[in-house]
Amino acid sequence: MSIVKMQKVAIIGLDEHKESIMTRLMDFGAVELTDQKSKLADEELQSLVLADEAQEAAAELDLKINQAEAALSFLEKYDKAKAPLFKTRRAISKAAGDKIKARQQEAEADILEVLQLEEKLRDTKEQINKLEQDGIMLEPWKEYDQPLEAVETTKTITKLGVVPAAVDAKALVEEVDDIPGVVIKIVNQDKDLSYIGLMCLKSVGEQTFDLLKQRGFTEISFREFKGSVTENLTRIEKEKDVLQKKINEIENEVSLKASLRKPIEDYCDIMTIAADKEKIKSNFLKTEKTFYMEGWVPSRLVKDAEKILQDTGCYYAFSEPGEEDEVPVLLDNKNFFVPFESITEMYSLPAYKGFDPTSIYAAFYAIFFGMMLSDAGYGIIMTLACFIVLKKFNLEGTTFKMIKLFFYCGISTTVWGALFGGWFGDFVPVFARTILGKEVLIKPLWFNPLDDPMKLLIFSLALGVVHLFIGMGIKAYMQIKEGKWFDAICDEGFWYLTIIGLIGWLAGGMILPGLTKVGMYMAIIGMAGLLLTGGRHNKGFGKITGGLGNLYNITSYMSDILSYARLLALGLATGVIAQVVNTMGSLFGGGVVGLIILIVVFVAGHTLNLAINALGAFIHASRLQYVEFFGKFYEDGGEPFNPFRKKTKYIRIDQEEE
Repeated sequence: MSIVKMQKVAIIGLDEHKESIMTRLMDFGAVELTDQKSKLADEELQSLVLADEAQEAAAELDLKINQAEAALSFLEKYDKAKAPLFKTRRAISKAAGDKIKARQQEAEADILEVLQLEEKLRDTKEQINKLEQDGIMLEPWKEYDQPLEAVETTKTITKLGVVPAAVDAKALVEEVDDIPGVVIKIVNQDKDLSYIGLMCLKSVGEQTFDLLKQRGFTEISFREFKGSVTENLTRIEKEKDVLQKKINEIENEVSLKASLRKPIEDYCDIMTIAADKEKIKSNFLKTEKTFYMEGWVPSRLVKDAEKILQDTGCYYAFSEPGEEDEVPVLLDNKNFFVPFESITEMYSLPAYKGFDPTSIYAAFYAIFFGMMLSDAGYGIIMTLACFIVLKKFNLEGTTFKMIKLFFYCGISTTVWGALFGGWFGDFVPVFARTILGKEVLIKPLWFNPLDDPMKLLIFSLALGVVHLFIGMGIKAYMQIKEGKWFDAICDEGFWYLTIIGLIGWLAGGMILPGLTKVGMYMAIIGMAGLLLTGGRHNKGFGKITGGLGNLYNITSYMSDILSYARLLALGLATGVIAQVVNTMGSLFGGGVVGLIILIVVFVAGHTLNLAINALGAFIHASRLQYVEFFGKFYEDGGEPFNPFRKKTKYIRIDQEEE
């Protein structure tokens, strides 16, 4: 079992020592501090202690972090340096971390300078947007040559406006033009609007405007502009050019400040550490001069934690988890199995008192993945790509686990591809025959599934039975561990007899003639046991129906076993698509043109085939664990162990100084 044993720790100390204790515990990074507010429901305790709050300090630090992140995001847009494929944390010494703290004011000044540049750039772009909107509004009026500010004299009124394209603008102009003292003109027309300018005597203004409104006329005001439309459009273009130069200057200045990213990143992480210290205080209880905290520590680290607490001069006590405690879960697997923890975590962590099957299903997962992708060429590419990434980048956490997982799956794919004779499908024979005019054949180390799919189907189902039996065995182990021997025999033992018996009954004769009869008796005994004991926990007539229902579950087991046929289906799909790609590439024959086309089709087709079928293998290999395997025993619901530690994004502060 690879679930780490936990112990509860309770700590009481003087308030003056709280910061020191929190710093030591954060550096230790292996104590989860739990929320104690629920204890305030006790009225007697409520009169003695209060919840420890530090919301104002945490909010102030969060504001600084947000400003730093905003500055980093802005700098990243204009940083000309090539971004790495994977972002990893920089390892620094504790002494270097102390220097970052000392440069805090300098970093804050840098952040302020960057944010001011961002604001200046944003304001300049907004000015350009405003000018562009003005230009769009003025563009249809280019033919209007009167000053835009000339809208009224002592005796006349000038108006500009639009009518919908559905209105007959010419007829409207003729109708309005008949009014004495009115001059009206269509300035421009497009598919949506007609642009109309008019001047009229004030004495006929009301009559004219009422008629226009009845025809859908909407007035447009240009009071903020002076001069003609052409003059304003020219002015707008000149102002835009000036502003664009200003934008270029600001962007160049920002690019030159890309070197500030590193110190700002350092500052951001230091502030994050400080903010986490303030936020965790809300989990504590306090009196006027003391504080109280509780948490969880891995049992193997209790002595280390005890030494830290002794040095801080506080009172502490360790204890075993109680029945009502929600104990966090931390998985602890050996090196090879660690990457497969990501598959378990994607499903759900096991309950603290449950069973972690990672080290058991890991080999099956790699085998299933390899069988479904089943091409040695693809496997080599996956293995080499993951190996290079692991060597070049200092990956951590889930990213490291996933890349290492695909590294192992790539090795498995290479092995199964060699066993099945798949090297980018049948590319080698096709290339030799099409380009070289020779017959070259790479024989599979075992057999070619395309030639004998039934053999692979039988092997897949047999592998599935073993996989399921191990899952059932884990369930039996858990029952025996709880002292439920009889349940283990009735729930798993009889199913073992039934399934093995049915297999022997139906197919045993292919191995030894006598196995058929042995299998029949085993199946009968197993089914009788299931029928008689399936309803043992029920009362009355329920004992009979429970047994029948239990026996009916044989359909579920058969369905689970047949699910492993996907190993055949996906394996064949990879091989068939690869062969189709090779055939398409060879259609243009030999020669230079044929070679070029073959290579292009090879690269494009096999890249797509690898991507699609690697994704399918990942999903279906996971499904076989989650549904068929986990379904036999898994108790999920565990909450991940979340220790109080330095949760940084850009730097990793090592405790040992360089």
